[in-house]
Amino acid sequence: MIHLHVTLWTLLLIGFVVAVVLTKSGKGRGAKIVHMITRLLYVLVLLSGAHLLADWYQFKGQALIKGLAGVLVLVGMEMVLVRTKKAKATGGAWALLIVALVLVFYYGYVVLG
Repeated sequence: MIHLHVTLWTLLLIGFVVAVVLTKSGKGRGAKIVHMITRLLYVLVLLSGAHLLADWYQFKGQALIKGLAGVLVLVGMEMVLVRTKKAKATGGAWALLIVALVLVFYYGYVVLG
């Protein structure tokens, strides 16, 4: 299950970058399609992460913190994409995304290893 989760969030990160690039370059239709794919990947990442949290970590302390940080990553990604599309300021959304992403990688690879 861990391999599925890692594959899904890797695809999500790639999709997110592609969606941001397409949105900024004015390719509205392509950006919309990739954005919808990233939304599907949000759900799949959430489901696989929840399964790992329940099955492998039994909802214990540091794994819960990682799970909450993971949800904040998804929130940050969506905020960046939507605010970029609406041509609004994205600084706060980028800050949230980066801080949450650092926390997820730290807890995932250093703390929970």
